[in-house]
Amino acid sequence: MELLKRFQNHNLKVLKTIGKGTYGPFYYRNVYLCENQEDTHTIVKDIELNIKLQDHKQDIANEIKILSKLNHPNIIKFYNCYYIDNHVMISMEYATSGNLAEYMYRRCPKLIDQKEILFFFCQVLLGVNYIHKLDIIHRDLKAENILLTGKNGVLVKIGDFGVSKMLASAKKTSTVIGTPYYLAPELCEGNPYDTKSDVWALGCLLYEMCTHKRAFESETLVGLVRAITSGNVHPIDSTVYDRGIQDLVDSMLSVLPDKRPSIEKLMGKSILLPMIYNVFLDAGDDEMLNLKYKNLF
Repeated sequence: MELLKRFQNHNLKVLKTIGKGTYGPFYYRNVYLCENQEDTHTIVKDIELNIKLQDHKQDIANEIKILSKLNHPNIIKFYNCYYIDNHVMISMEYATSGNLAEYMYRRCPKLIDQKEILFFFCQVLLGVNYIHKLDIIHRDLKAENILLTGKNGVLVKIGDFGVSKMLASAKKTSTVIGTPYYLAPELCEGNPYDTKSDVWALGCLLYEMCTHKRAFESETLVGLVRAITSGNVHPIDSTVYDRGIQDLVDSMLSVLPDKRPSIEKLMGKSILLPMIYNVFLDAGDDEMLNLKYKNLF
């Protein structure tokens, strides 16, 4: 009853629960698919703090600050935020076709065509390049946070900025956070990091798109850290993908952050540039992207 009242007060109708769980010791988050008074679907994060709102208002404010300043066709849109007692409700764009992880593993064991991988990956690069220019590190780039939407699910949107970090000037940050399988070596070793940690995560993502396997895996955290800091991965199948794909992965998964390319340099690579040009011209245009997607395959 309290839940319904909270949503009704803001003209939101709950259609179904998307996810729920505890995030750290401070708050509990449910995610709902809702309908607003314009009959538009929206995703609402309902965050319930275990302690007084004021005590962790800055953590929530950080997510709101980041979301509200983002305006890019490959980034999930922020709609509104409501504060109610010890609850914070964040309303944002609904991606109608799920996420990239679901898409990939529905295709198992069949691997995704190289052109299709580049079509999706280049949209991710455009979105990440945008946030890096705003001095924002995503810190949790993974297949589950790459959302698909549009008529045929070919428009890519980066979501879940809940652990993102605003960089102060050019200084590096040192808070360890994110999904363990995608953590860069410098995070594993407790060293300061910057946007290059996102580049590492994108290397893990591209590898997973080509193999349907994680780049680094282990049954223990110690083993995972050891695997990550070694930087060694099994080669991508050269009978399926061009050598340029392996070169991209190798450059992004360099153990030394300074050896990894920036997103801008990545986008200039010969294997990516034609597709970057293709998707950039029609970024966010669902009809044109659908047409290009159909022409590719």
